[in-house]
Amino acid sequence: MLIFTNREIEIDGGGAARFTRRFQPGAETLGVADVVRDDGAFALHQPVATVGDDEAMQRLVPRFAGPRPVLVYLHGNNNPPQACFERCARFAETYDVEVIGYSWPSEGFLSSGDDLPNMPSAAGRDSDDPREWDGLAGVETANRTEPWAARKARRYRQAKTNAQDGVDALARLLRLLAAARLYTNRQRMTLAAHSLGAHYLQYTLELAGAAESLAAMHNVALLAACCRADGHDGWVGRLTPRGQVFVTYNRDDLVLFGAAVVDGGQTKLGTDPGRRLVSPRVRYVSFTNANNGLGGHTYFVRERGKKLPKAARKVFGRIFGSERDVRDDLGEYPRQVYPLGCDADGVTCYMANPLPADADGRG
Repeated sequence: MLIFTNREIEIDGGGAARFTRRFQPGAETLGVADVVRDDGAFALHQPVATVGDDEAMQRLVPRFAGPRPVLVYLHGNNNPPQACFERCARFAETYDVEVIGYSWPSEGFLSSGDDLPNMPSAAGRDSDDPREWDGLAGVETANRTEPWAARKARRYRQAKTNAQDGVDALARLLRLLAAARLYTNRQRMTLAAHSLGAHYLQYTLELAGAAESLAAMHNVALLAACCRADGHDGWVGRLTPRGQVFVTYNRDDLVLFGAAVVDGGQTKLGTDPGRRLVSPRVRYVSFTNANNGLGGHTYFVRERGKKLPKAARKVFGRIFGSERDVRDDLGEYPRQVYPLGCDADGVTCYMANPLPADADGRG
């Protein structure tokens, strides 16, 4: 796996810890390393702390000239480097894609790497659990001021700030990816932005060349997006890949429920898109009541040794493999891909019945 980062990289040392918590706000600086699994752990090969454009292209071009489609992964909140590496490995193994990951300081520390000042005590609860699904799951209006919940909330808010302070580096990477893809003109490329990664992408679009670079993508997938649902059609409409834009959501997503509480009741795009963008390029995919796993936040991949439901694997295999979800060239219709088909206008498709069995409509 090729992993880019706006974190400071320590050249000496070993493993994921060489990707530090430190970064320079407002900088275009990127580091890069080849990451391989070595006896259960991850090892960094040929790490470069500050990579120039020419060297970055030399690292990127072979990925687009290889035998597999390219998936670019932008992770969400509370993903230390080890978690990013593990998720990228899961993508490669599950979907047979060439993965290019981007690791950013999402753990919610200051740009210096130091903890936030005046943080409340964990009070006997492991509030520093690096598992993403536990990042905000369990935070509710009734307990949001308890020390463990307050710690999670403050780090989440700082992670949002770190994302906005890192837009220059991500915009540069998007430009490099587009250049490498167009230079080789071989493998297709898809961008998958998960959870708070969608928030990161949204703000990056404001920089020169960032939105235009996405035209070199085949698909763009916003997975359980942790950003405001209201008004999302404005910025999602600026995503213009060659293929499709996918917005996946789950009404019962526990992590996004916690994020909504922390953000003052703000409905998240990954739980309920609300007013949808009607476009032949955009597809909303409901995972409400599907077999989503604990918390329903990472229904596109499973931990090592666990399998995805067959229907989800088919859908995401096509999305991440830079294909259309419903293959017109094969004479397919939506119900052959999505278990409950799609609305008549094709805007929203369903992996499961989104309503109780005794409800009107789809019930």
